[in-house]
Amino acid sequence: MDDQLAALAATAATTVVSSLATDAWQQVRGLVARLWHHPDQTAAVEGELEAARTLLLGPAHEEDESDLVAAWRLRFRQLLATDEAAAQALAGVVAELTAGSRPEDRPEAGVVRHVHMRATASDSAQVYQSGGDMTIGRP
Repeated sequence: MDDQLAALAATAATTVVSSLATDAWQQVRGLVARLWHHPDQTAAVEGELEAARTLLLGPAHEEDESDLVAAWRLRFRQLLATDEAAAQALAGVVAELTAGSRPEDRPEAGVVRHVHMRATASDSAQVYQSGGDMTIGRP
């Protein structure tokens, strides 16, 4: 799998899992389930998303969200490896779920939230992380 598809799977997993604990969770369930075309797969994915939501809304365990992100990242990677058209559809899901995520688009703009990020860079890799807007320019 190329780096762009792997990054898409990671971004989608993070976006989907973080959206499950919001009021948009039914939209998330519908958008993600449609990525799988067989009715049995669609029902299974909807069930997994509902179980993930229940876990996220239950008593907090520090590892739960990161475990769910890892599981969905693997699930999306498997989908991308078996369905060539899935990349465009998955990118569309991410775009739709993040459309109103800019701080000025949210009614709670200005509210301080806790953000936890981890990254590892090796060799000549660079990591850019932001809890808000980020602009990166290179000459």
